[in-house]
Amino acid sequence: MEGATIFKNSMVVFDQALASRLFNKGYFGSFLDGKLELSLEEALYLKEKKGLKLLNERGRILSTQSFMRIAERIQKRFSIRYRVFKDMRDGGYILKTAFKYGGDFRVYNKGDTPGKAHAMWILYAADEHESMRFLSFAAMSRVVHSVKKKLLIGIVDDEGSVTYYEMRWMKL
Repeated sequence: MEGATIFKNSMVVFDQALASRLFNKGYFGSFLDGKLELSLEEALYLKEKKGLKLLNERGRILSTQSFMRIAERIQKRFSIRYRVFKDMRDGGYILKTAFKYGGDFRVYNKGDTPGKAHAMWILYAADEHESMRFLSFAAMSRVVHSVKKKLLIGIVDDEGSVTYYEMRWMKL
């Protein structure tokens, strides 16, 4: 399989045939100016599952360890985010970034198509030792509610297992 090249905060697939296959057979990435832009999580997942080559700016192949070091510098909490991404993706869900909603990912229900259906959840990935201030949680919850989604928190434990908690607004 051809590769994806690191570009700023994402990975870019320049080969049109490969880009079309990745997007059409799994809804990976999004097209921007005729190129497929993958999130760092999508790129690593495709490396592990499909053998996608990950390339640095000079076109040299990156090992998984080298890519992880770069990804951690670009994106705090990358390893936690990736563990949750992989768990959900292995479970059949489609994930897209959700930075503008204050979360890590938008999660589409199994069988839904991004662009044709709306995401069901905004997912926040967390380490089991991480703490969150109540005001941050309340703000995240309000944003998620305002866009008519449910908040899903994926907590990664020390063994790498993920437990999910769904938050919903209730009227009393």
